[in-house]
Amino acid sequence: MTRGNGVERLSTQLTEHRMTRRTLLKRAAVIGASTPLLAGLLAACDDDSTDDAADDSAVVEDDDEVEPAETADDDVDEPEDDSEEDDDAESDDDVEPDDDSEVGEGQRGGSLNVALIGDPPSIDIHQTTAVTVGFFAWHIYEPLFTWDEDFAVTPELVDNHEVSDDGMLNTIQLRENITFHNGEEMTSHDVVASIQRWNEAGGVGASLLEAIDNIDEVDDHTIEFEMNTPFGAFSTMLARRYGGCAIYPASVIEESSESSLDDYIGTGPYQLVEYTADQHVHVQRFEDYNSREEEPSGYAGRKHQYLDEIYFIPVPNEASRAAGLQAGDYDYLESMSPDQFEELEDDPNVVAEMLPPVTWPTFVFNTREGILADQTMRQALQAALDHEELMTAGYGEDRFRLTSSVLLEETAFATYAGEENYNINDPDLARELLEEAGYDGEPIRFITSQEYQFLYNMAAVCTQQLEDVGVNVDLQVYDWATLIETRGDEDAWDIFTTFISFAPDPLVSTFVATTSWPGWWDTEEKVELVSQIEQETDFDVRFEAWEQLQELFYEQVPMIKLGDDMDFNARSPRLQGFEPITQLGVAFWNMWVED
Repeated sequence: MTRGNGVERLSTQLTEHRMTRRTLLKRAAVIGASTPLLAGLLAACDDDSTDDAADDSAVVEDDDEVEPAETADDDVDEPEDDSEEDDDAESDDDVEPDDDSEVGEGQRGGSLNVALIGDPPSIDIHQTTAVTVGFFAWHIYEPLFTWDEDFAVTPELVDNHEVSDDGMLNTIQLRENITFHNGEEMTSHDVVASIQRWNEAGGVGASLLEAIDNIDEVDDHTIEFEMNTPFGAFSTMLARRYGGCAIYPASVIEESSESSLDDYIGTGPYQLVEYTADQHVHVQRFEDYNSREEEPSGYAGRKHQYLDEIYFIPVPNEASRAAGLQAGDYDYLESMSPDQFEELEDDPNVVAEMLPPVTWPTFVFNTREGILADQTMRQALQAALDHEELMTAGYGEDRFRLTSSVLLEETAFATYAGEENYNINDPDLARELLEEAGYDGEPIRFITSQEYQFLYNMAAVCTQQLEDVGVNVDLQVYDWATLIETRGDEDAWDIFTTFISFAPDPLVSTFVATTSWPGWWDTEEKVELVSQIEQETDFDVRFEAWEQLQELFYEQVPMIKLGDDMDFNARSPRLQGFEPITQLGVAFWNMWVED
């Protein structure tokens, strides 16, 4: 990609047909493009519905880009005409009633059954970045900030956020009259206790806490964060994410340990009723919930609690999840493979559709211990792989995109830096690098799971590709919860399969923001570039640092990005109000059921 300022990058991507009008509007807003300039860029954007439809179903070359989610990650653009129609439709429904009994077509009542890919490893979102946990947990808990439909950071539990001119003081004013599920009112003390525990429990917020010299609880709803260095990503780090900073009552934190909670209490629209391992996570409407009043936008704004209750049910077998949806036992599936999607697509009693990607699948390398702590060995494996064959095994033909961009094209941080080391597919080079590394046939322990069938399929094909260049692979299959546990043991594995969730900002990706995530990408060059992205407020400076970091990603090979998968979505027709913003998990508030 051509380097330069944000406007030049937009212009380049337009002329290379890497962007649609919808994406342009989102990214122009981030860099602050003026209205006249935006009009000129729009005139250059040759985007029609026919081209979009073709792009959405085709496997594209390295010059195109999309992201998948742990169930899948993100990128399908809608034609301009559809966007305009949606805007008109929203304006017609702007009038809100006094309560949640009816909004537009929404109706209050009913129960929803959601099939998860397996039993969650935790109910404590501070402890894990597992997507299956965030899938239900963000209905129970809430963060200080969240994301709107354009993936701009916006307040959630915060009423106002101010930053001093020198960037050395962040002041947040909390919303008042926010009640926890145990009846306590949320105060500054709860927020400070939650931030500190979040950092201690998962380490995701370590860099933020390191940049803070002092936290002052000015009053019950005002907190001042005195910084030792400007930290432009303050609100980004505290926004909704997998493994994010949910706000818990200080009273619960004080009775809990760093690794476990005494009780699962939040401020969210639904409260936990019961968790029974291998059976369900049962939540019900929190009647004292204090919603924001703004119009719903992405994960932000008003949350209508139409549903009485939701059951999140572990169903590890994919065929059983699909059959259960067809039989009416489940109303929504967390994940499915393309094979199951094709079967459900033909069922008139099921709504099955492809949505923008929300994740990208990856093979993560153990850079701390074992044979793959050697960078040349990791480069050898990178050179050996045929990404198109791998993605086809995982998702089927025309169900993915090959792209080197680590962040989705919808985000302002999409870049193709380092693409010469993406999808190398050169077995001879792989053998040369194996010889250079002194590889002697030692088995490489490769752990995967069949609960995400697409990950298992890719792992099986990867095993064959590596064996073809002389690598001895020990493929081990676990259930997903065990894989999550095992990957935390640096002596237990060399490669594991997973997918990286959608990130509107580089710092939302845990493997970027921290060095403690399994795989442990922790080099001096990486830490320095992440520090620049954290501290700077100017978008172009942050983007330049991110481009350098993505180049380093392809050079040091902490993991291999395989491509962007499409989000295969399947649900019951009785589920109404569905919004296809699933990149950071499905939000079941504002949805209702009709029998």
